[in-house]
Amino acid sequence: MTQQTRFRDVARALHKLQKCLYCYLGPTDGRGIGVFAAREFGSGETVMMDCDGDFFDDVMTLEELQASDIFDYPLQVGENAFRIPTGGIEDFTNHSCAPNTGICRIAQGIVVIAIRDIRVHDEITFDYSTWLSTPSLQFECRCGSAHCRKIISYFSSLPDHLKEYYISLGVVGDFVLETVREDFSAQR
Repeated sequence: MTQQTRFRDVARALHKLQKCLYCYLGPTDGRGIGVFAAREFGSGETVMMDCDGDFFDDVMTLEELQASDIFDYPLQVGENAFRIPTGGIEDFTNHSCAPNTGICRIAQGIVVIAIRDIRVHDEITFDYSTWLSTPSLQFECRCGSAHCRKIISYFSSLPDHLKEYYISLGVVGDFVLETVREDFSAQR
């Protein structure tokens, strides 16, 4: 590896980390490592972002993911597309049934926005179900929230009031919304 290549790799890593500038990694109670707020964020404010246009590049199909055993809680980013870890801080964002952020897709990638006020040192969490449309994927939930559903499951399995809430915030994956529309059409 040349010195110029190493510099490009360091510059790219620094650029990626600046997208999570006011967040840090730390231990959680029983959920391993998590992402925490280094400053306060108001509702609607951007907490993290990845807008380089490469957020959806490193993906696997469900079959590839299951054969690889890469990780237990995949981020689904398409009908049969799952994002693999890239080493960024966002890889450590944990699920909560009472999250304080949500993921919004934009043309160049994603933006993680606060869906309620976040204090300094609060753990940054999102509801994995908002980006999950695959019924066969279910995980035990250990979020510890007073509203814990005990199971992380696909979006259509959520109670109607939660689906409406997340949709109104714009924090549901577009491929998930397609599934919801299909389910709604089938019920008619």
